[in-house]
Amino acid sequence: MFEKLKRWIFSLQGKFILVASVCILIFTVAGGFIILSREENLYRQDLINQGSVLSEISRLMLTNVMVYNELGIMDKQDLIDYLDYFIMNFMERDKRVRYVAVVDNSGWIIAHSDIAEYGKLCSDEATLRTILTLETTITDGSFQNEPIINIAAPLNISTKRWGGLRIGLSTKEVQKSIDALKKEITVLAILFSMISLVIISVGAGVLSKPVISLSRIMDGIKTHGDLEQQYIGLKDRKDELGKLQNSFLWMLQRLRDADKERKKTIEVLAQTEKMVSIGRLASGVAHEINNPLGGITLCFKNLMETQVDSLTREKLILAINDGLQKIKGIVEQLLDFSKMTVTEKAPANLNSLINQLLVLLNYPASKKNIKIVSELSEDIPEILIDENKMAQVFVNIMINALQAMDGGGTLTIRTAKDNGLCVVSFEDTGAGIPPDIMPNIFDPFFTTKGVGEGTGLGLSVSKGIVEQHGGIIEAESMQGVGTIFRIKLPMEDKRC
Repeated sequence: MFEKLKRWIFSLQGKFILVASVCILIFTVAGGFIILSREENLYRQDLINQGSVLSEISRLMLTNVMVYNELGIMDKQDLIDYLDYFIMNFMERDKRVRYVAVVDNSGWIIAHSDIAEYGKLCSDEATLRTILTLETTITDGSFQNEPIINIAAPLNISTKRWGGLRIGLSTKEVQKSIDALKKEITVLAILFSMISLVIISVGAGVLSKPVISLSRIMDGIKTHGDLEQQYIGLKDRKDELGKLQNSFLWMLQRLRDADKERKKTIEVLAQTEKMVSIGRLASGVAHEINNPLGGITLCFKNLMETQVDSLTREKLILAINDGLQKIKGIVEQLLDFSKMTVTEKAPANLNSLINQLLVLLNYPASKKNIKIVSELSEDIPEILIDENKMAQVFVNIMINALQAMDGGGTLTIRTAKDNGLCVVSFEDTGAGIPPDIMPNIFDPFFTTKGVGEGTGLGLSVSKGIVEQHGGIIEAESMQGVGTIFRIKLPMEDKRC
């Protein structure tokens, strides 16, 4: 699950969705913050405006009362009673008002919604400053642990002043409205984000579909080497992805053409190297044919020049026939080996193929005093190979082994099964391959032999043939000890 999530995150579609999601989140949060800040300021400003209107109306009413008191129309007690009634009535009509205070020019509280504050000296600096400057002052504060807005307004007519009025308005309702707005914006943001993610996911799928299809085709080429697969799911597009798709298909067609040329080249090189191998085997084949030819000649001479009885005559004829059959078998083996063929796989037994090839190598091996040891496993099943081409690989490796043991030695040929693979190994006791040369032995035209002794294509062509069969060829060597070549081929048991 974690690996699947990791692959999705690092995919083109995953990256696009993640980046878009982060952008949506940032813009949503930033937009929500800006809207909330703006609305909060609007609510606050609206409360301040309403408070200013209330304080201005109250200031005008109380200023008239102060004038009446100064003219003697109202005595002091009437003034105090009016102020108390005004405050009580004012707070009943507007539940946002938390307190109301009236202060004289000296800063003494002459009326207050809290009776305990009556007669005390006002300690609010904003109110005292308003009395002196005759300007309305608005400040933030708290009343009984509740946030409020304090509005201090002067009681004056022109320069004539009678003190000041201070009102405390609660911001609780404003805060409730802001909280409700926060919830609304949060719900809208979540809903918007979800809808946006769905749209982005669909859009990302549409945009990434051709890239995924191209990637799938590329994976098929990388995994199976299949350049002939069809363009499934690819449609003509007019955008940049369409240009990328066309460029990819053009490149794929060029790869196909190059692969066809490579296969043709491998076929030509394989046949060239095969002719070289036939030349190397020619002396051995000639010797193998010469021995039965000598016997046949002697038998014919006896038949033609000597009077023999019928029993002897029959034996001579059988000897001639055996010699001819032996020559026919050797020539057929050489002809089969020299055929120009394409890769045509068919069920074959590697043990039988190796035994057939040893017929061509017995003479050159015995001439160099080289012993050939076969350790062929009986558990080897038939596998799908091109016998002719695989024979070329085996002969090339065995000839190289014989050439590496000019002073004699042992060539051991083994077959075995290993984890679903059929392994054929050729181990010689020659001089070995120097470590600095080992990395280059499969390079085309690389050879350490003298002029006329090798083309430098044998191991390169052999490697190409083995890879055509889905196998691998490996080599390990130690100087003074010998060299081992291992060919590992996919095994498909035809007995099952």
